[in-house]
Amino acid sequence: MVTYKWSTRDNSVFFLICSFIVYAHSDVPRPRGVSLAKASLYSPSKDFTCFDGTVTIPYNYVNDDYCDCFDGSDEPGTSACLNGVFHCTNAGHRPLNVPSSRVNDGVCDCCDGTDEYAAPDICSNICEDLGKEAKAEARRIAELYKAGSHLRKEFVEKGFKKCNEMSEQLNQFEKDKVEAEAIKAEKEAYKNEVEVRENEALKVYREAEALERQKKDEQEKATLLKESTEQFDKYDSNGDGELTRDEINVVNLFDKDKDGQVDDEEFQYFFGEKETVDKEAFGTSVWPLLKPFLMMEQGMFRPEDTEQLDNEPEVEADEISDPDVEYVGNDDDNSDDNSDLDLPQDEGEEHEPEPDKSITYDEETQKLVNEATDARQQLTEAERTVHEIESHIRNIQQNLEKDYGLHKEFATLDGECFEFEDKEYIYRVCMFQKVTQKSKNGGAEVGLGNWGEWAGGENRDNNKYSAMKYTNGMSCWNGPQRSALVNINCGLETKLLSVTEPYRCEYKIELTTPAACDEANAAQHHSSHDEL
Repeated sequence: MVTYKWSTRDNSVFFLICSFIVYAHSDVPRPRGVSLAKASLYSPSKDFTCFDGTVTIPYNYVNDDYCDCFDGSDEPGTSACLNGVFHCTNAGHRPLNVPSSRVNDGVCDCCDGTDEYAAPDICSNICEDLGKEAKAEARRIAELYKAGSHLRKEFVEKGFKKCNEMSEQLNQFEKDKVEAEAIKAEKEAYKNEVEVRENEALKVYREAEALERQKKDEQEKATLLKESTEQFDKYDSNGDGELTRDEINVVNLFDKDKDGQVDDEEFQYFFGEKETVDKEAFGTSVWPLLKPFLMMEQGMFRPEDTEQLDNEPEVEADEISDPDVEYVGNDDDNSDDNSDLDLPQDEGEEHEPEPDKSITYDEETQKLVNEATDARQQLTEAERTVHEIESHIRNIQQNLEKDYGLHKEFATLDGECFEFEDKEYIYRVCMFQKVTQKSKNGGAEVGLGNWGEWAGGENRDNNKYSAMKYTNGMSCWNGPQRSALVNINCGLETKLLSVTEPYRCEYKIELTTPAACDEANAAQHHSSHDEL
């Protein structure tokens, strides 16, 4: 037989426990509608002071169906004060506070029916039944969290592993960037060296080309001068070296609309504000305008717009882009894959002109041209490689900066997309990215919001990871930008349960996932639901 010796401390603990049991089960006198915690504030042996401290009244004024206190604290058990509070004891279930204005309004707010004491027959005490249901629900929730917590551990392990892998990738890309920039510097130095030799070799050809172009321009000017002189002499009927309106009136060529006369508009078209032109002015300003009309009469020329319409071949959309030119912009349709891949533009950098491919060079020069062309291509590839590495680094850094939960439990969900369908729409939530809506009848996808921040908190048991906020969606017609709040709940699988629109352009989405099955949060979540 084992003998236990009671200590002084054991006696003290036992006394406290017994005192608590006696106190808890004793009928502490207090006015109707007052909780046990506030019973000491309502002492029949002294006057009552309003909670806001403004007024002190005789105790028998409490619950006399007349509001004496501005804060309504003297009438918890009547509906006299609009701002009063009635406490439902609800023995067997959880207690409840309701506005005193609901007392004796014919609606049973307390499960024990104490708020309708004026007509006790209209309310039945259903607290025991509700308490049993609450206990069963609490057990179900506890079992769900217990089962989900095992799955959550896997999310935590995978989340830490993913973040560690991203950190390793970041370190590797940083090393790769150093090497790629060194290669780029080598390629650039080589290109500059080769281009110096290329330019020296091409200098002779470029000078010859410039001389040929100058010679051609001079020939064209001489031809134009000869033509204009011949035409001027032809139209200068009196040979005075001046063309007048009377002289061109008889020249059919100046009659643009072929109505038999040269009107003011046609005259101004060729002569401008001048009344006469000499041979030099005719060659520089009139003849360039007149020549196309002469060529049309001779059947040698058609207007540029008509010629383009008749002869311009149809161009397919795919033929617009040059297959040899690599795309350096951002494609909205592929923004998820290449959103950060902005290729270098080399702003402000001067490049040597590319060699003219229509010119045939000697063998040695052609060799230098090919070598320089290859060097430029190698530099372009080296620049592209550096830029791609920088893009990867930015993406990884952005992901590492994301808040994936206290234990990285949400990390593996990043980028995962889940769908929910109702009668009209298909909703799609891509975690940490965006929320979209698409009609089942077709049409474009509508953005309901982009990842913003964790939005749990006081409204969700002080757990910020209980809700995700997506903002800056597409604007509604004559309304605000769309947004979505995704409530995160414990579940044995990650899926969307429902989508509603409680307010215009504001969507509420319920999602379950094992990542939310933290038993510590479960205890906190149900702490306010403990039964008496």
